[in-house]
Amino acid sequence: MSQARLDAARQEWAVLAELPAPRIAVLVGGPVRAEGMDPGVAAALGAEVAGFAGSVLATASRRTGAAATDALAGALSGMPHRLHRWGDAGPNPYAGFLAWADAVVVTGDSVSMLSEALATAVPVFIADPGGLGPRHLRLHGGLIAAGQAKMLAAAPTPFDRPKLDEAARVAAEIRARGWL
Repeated sequence: MSQARLDAARQEWAVLAELPAPRIAVLVGGPVRAEGMDPGVAAALGAEVAGFAGSVLATASRRTGAAATDALAGALSGMPHRLHRWGDAGPNPYAGFLAWADAVVVTGDSVSMLSEALATAVPVFIADPGGLGPRHLRLHGGLIAAGQAKMLAAAPTPFDRPKLDEAARVAAEIRARGWL
């Protein structure tokens, strides 16, 4: 997720500006080797975020599962929100959600969604869905120690963090070493 992609998505998804602030993007993954996220976990996550959001921009991954996505939708039903379900027809608003978010909440089981959230300049909060292994926990600990993320319990307290652009950093290093 590059700044150019976020800028383009902000223009493409300008309709999201109509939702009340703070707009909280909720990126929901799911267990790698199981059949979907526990619906109770998804509902609790939705209810917690609904407690401090002006609106929610939620997306479920293929690993979330239909039951958990339905539970998330139910928890958000009483407030302004957009929910993108895995496999929905039409354009995917994922980058638009990141581009318009005032903060991002990511389930800690998805390293890729967490990495993409860190490409933004907004606060990133990690939601623990339970059952995470030591590698995920080390990643979370490292990001928290670096001031890049906080656990969801710290939300909605904002904090400043520089956005990460590791792809550009690595590309610059490769060029500097003359490898490209």
